[in-house]
Order: sequence, then C-alpha cells, then structure tokens
Amino acid sequence: MTIYDFEDYIDEIILDRGYDYYVEGNIIDFYNPRKNEYIFKIQGSNDYEVMVKLDDSGEILYSECNCPYDYGPICKHQVAAFYKLVEIFSSQNEASNVQKRAKEQQDIKEVLDSLSKEELIDIIMDLIGDDETLKNRIVLRYSKVDSKQELIRCRKLINSIVRKYKGRDGFISYNETYDFVSEMGDLLWKARDTEDIFLALDIAFLVLEEAIQAFEYADDSGGSIDLLVSDAIEVIGDIVFRSESLDINLKKEIFSRLLTLSESKIFDGWESYRIDILWLCADFVDIEELRDKLVSKIEYLVSNWSTENRYGKYITEKLLQILYVIKERYGSREEAEQFVQEHLEFDFFKEVFIQKSFREKDYEKVIELALKWEEQDRQYPGLVSKWKKMRYEAYKKLSLKEEQMKLAKELLLDGNFEYYRELKELITGDRTEFYNNLKQELKSYKGWHGKDIYLKVILEENDLDELMEFVKENPTRIEEYADKLKDKFKDEVIEVYKKYIKLAASSSSNRKDYQKVCGILKRYKKIAGEQSQKEIINELMRLYKKRPAFIDELSKIK
Repeated sequence: MTIYDFEDYIDEIILDRGYDYYVEGNIIDFYNPRKNEYIFKIQGSNDYEVMVKLDDSGEILYSECNCPYDYGPICKHQVAAFYKLVEIFSSQNEASNVQKRAKEQQDIKEVLDSLSKEELIDIIMDLIGDDETLKNRIVLRYSKVDSKQELIRCRKLINSIVRKYKGRDGFISYNETYDFVSEMGDLLWKARDTEDIFLALDIAFLVLEEAIQAFEYADDSGGSIDLLVSDAIEVIGDIVFRSESLDINLKKEIFSRLLTLSESKIFDGWESYRIDILWLCADFVDIEELRDKLVSKIEYLVSNWSTENRYGKYITEKLLQILYVIKERYGSREEAEQFVQEHLEFDFFKEVFIQKSFREKDYEKVIELALKWEEQDRQYPGLVSKWKKMRYEAYKKLSLKEEQMKLAKELLLDGNFEYYRELKELITGDRTEFYNNLKQELKSYKGWHGKDIYLKVILEENDLDELMEFVKENPTRIEEYADKLKDKFKDEVIEVYKKYIKLAASSSSNRKDYQKVCGILKRYKKIAGEQSQKEIINELMRLYKKRPAFIDELSKIK
C-alpha cells in the first residue's frame, strides 16, 4: 500500500471518516523528524498521535495511531494523515512546476496583450461555439443588470445545464450526475457572494427546486443530488443567519418567502426537506406575529398526517419537535411539560420525559419508564438498547449492583462493548473465572454480535493464545493482528498469512485484485522475510501462469 493508492485498501466508511477529519482541519500539528518519517497530532474525542514511515517510492512501511480503535488495521486518524501526506507531496510537486506554469502563462499573456479588442472577442466567440451553458455562465458572471434580470439569467443558466446533461434521453446517467451537480453548485456560490439578500435567497430557491426535481431525471445512486439539495438548504440557512441584523420588516419578508417555499408541491414526497425549511422559519419566532404563523402552519401539517404508519409517525414527530422548541422557549414551563406528556407515543418525547426524571433524581421513575418502553418497543432493538442504558444508569445511581451486573451483561451481548469494563468493575469474585466463563459464552452465543464482542473482549485482555486461535479460524483477519501475534507465534502467523495470500489470489480476477494481492505480499515480507516472500511469489507464478496480468504484477514486487 502506497500513499498514492491507499484508498484501494481501506474500508470506505473509514476512508470517509478520515477524509472528513482531514478537510475539517482536525490535523492540528505535524512534523518531519527524519527523512520519510512523519508524526501528526490529530484532534478527535481526544488528541491522538499518528506516526507514518514511508520509503522513497511512497510505500507505507509503517503506520500507527495511539487511539483505542481496534476494529481494523487502519483508523480514521491514520487516513487523515495519509490525505495530509498526499497534500504535502502534491504541494512539493506543485512548487517545482510553478515556474514552468508561470512562464507558460506569461507567454499567453503576451500574446493576448498584443491582440485588439475585436480579435479577443473573435477568440472568445470561437471558444464558446454552440456551448449554451458556457455562454450563459459568461453572461451571468460579467454582465451588469438589475436583480430581476439577474434572476432571469440564473434561470436560463440552470435550464441550459439541465439540457446539457439530460441529452436526448431526458435522463442524467450515473457517470454524469457528479458533473451536473458540480455545475449547479456554482450557482450556490453565486448566491453566497451576492450582497442583495433577497436575490441570494431567490437564486438558492431556484437551485433547491431544480435539485429536488432532479431526483426524477438523474441517477442519484452516488448521493450527489441529495448533497446538492443539502447544500442549497445550507446556503439558505447562511442567508437567514445574515438577516439577523436586518430590521423587523425585512425579517418578516424573508420569513414570508421561506414559509411560502415550504408550501411548494416540490416537497411532496420529500417531507424531510420541507421540515428543514420550517426549521429555518423557526429562526424568526422571536417575533410574536411570525411565531403564531409558524405554529399555525405546523399544527395544520400535523393534523393532515396519519400516525398509523411508520413514515407518517416519523414526519409528525419531526414537526412536533419544532413546536416543542417554540413552546420551551416562549411558553411556560408547565405548558412545555404538558406538551411532552401529550406526545409520549413519540421516541423524542419519551427521551425528554425520562431525562426530566433524571434531572429530578427520581431514579425509580426512570426504571419504571424504561421497563415500560422496553416492552413497548421490543421490535426495535436500537430503541430497546437506549432504554436499557438509561435503566442501567438509574441502577448505578441507586447502587443496585446485582441489577447492574445482569443488565450490563445483557447490553454487552446486545453489542455494547463498553459494558464489559462496567462488568469487570462489578465482579467481586474470581475475575479469571469470570473472564473464562464469559469467553466461552461469547464463543457459543448465537446472536450476530457475539463474534464481534468476543474478539473485542480477548483484545481487551490481551489474550494472545485465544487471538491466535481466532485468526487461524479467520485467516482474512491476519493482517490486523500479525504484528501483535508475531513475537509469540511467528511460525503460526506465517502459516496463516500464507493461507490468506493463497485465498486472496484464488478469488482475484482483474489487475486491481492482483495489485491488492501484491500489497499483501509486500506486508508479508516484513513478517516472514524476503526468502519466504520469494517462495510464495514463485508458487503463485506457477499456479497462475495463464494470467499474464497477475504474473506482470507479481514480477514488479521488490
């Protein structure tokens, strides 16, 4: 795995989380103590340190983070560091190309400076050709017109973008959806940069409406359209935030436009987006007249939704949350509490109610409510787990050790590993006996969480013998634990690694798969040595001599 292809080897969820850490600026410091060695300080729930060592070609020789993540060999903090390294190396390469580009730009500038206005116009017209979108983009960017004309030109640009990507089929394919969204997103930047707050709102509204319609004519399996809708709503939210300093009449106008937008039929079937707009309306409820209008609107919407089905109940709950926030801020305490009690069929209000009992230190009431709702919601494991955790905290406050132990074990078996440490603290007898009994129970546990929790428990106890047995039964996990096991079980680790390599080779069918096998072989060399690596490479070359692409990749391994 190199710093240039690490994305091919890491789980997509971890990649996404690491990339978010990178772009959000969670890397707060880094330094380069010696050649090809980098240390990063990364801010998360705590501050963590990542060390990365590379060779001259960018191969990641070693990577380690001191965070507690133990689900795989690479955590999100390491991924963030890898992305930062790509940025560092790109910047270095960029610096070496700056002079060359500057010279090229200077050459172009000298040519353009020597041309007349008419010649420049001819060049631009020639470049535009029949590209309607480019023409509209230039007109929108450089023409000086009033707000009404500006909005008309935004609409024309949106229409030309839609026509460009829809083509003759009237549908935007998966491969083109990202580019479509990118061009539409440029209009959101226009809205952000527009000083006229009402024009900015109107532009963002246009993009939002078209983005929602695009669900009907574009392949959004990659989530790009949804992201465009979210971005449009975010821009509208930024514009609303900018309006805080405006006088009351202008605020009323913005509120009115938002409320009107929320009534649009474009939101039919996309109610969660409608609710997002209503939440933005709630930013103006410090004005009593607007508060009354919003409350009336939401009460009307609630009255038109049935809670007999899951979706209707979900939408109703989200609408009621807005009403609750308004009542909590501007009504009496008694009114807010009454509102909660009237809507205890909804999970949000159950949680508000039970938290009130916590604040009042009425832990018996917490236990009573939690048990009641565990029974009511037994078909929804996530909710049951939430109520159990609250009941556990109540037992803890009341020092009910026996009840704590029983419930902590239930929560552990439900997949909540943090309760293993709680259990350990509660044990008064032989802890070794407790551990061995629990380990056997987890190994035979039929629930889907059993294997995962079992692995976490043996890792927590650094039970290398048990971990080695686990890896033998699950050879695909060898890379995660080879470093931990190699000192005590080097021969066994090598044998499992060989089995894993052969399994990976047998299931590979294209060059990308072959490259992944070669990546495993490179890492295997660090454990077993160069000679053992060569032996497996030779064996694979004999086995797969009819796969020239595989032979080619194997021959590149150094």
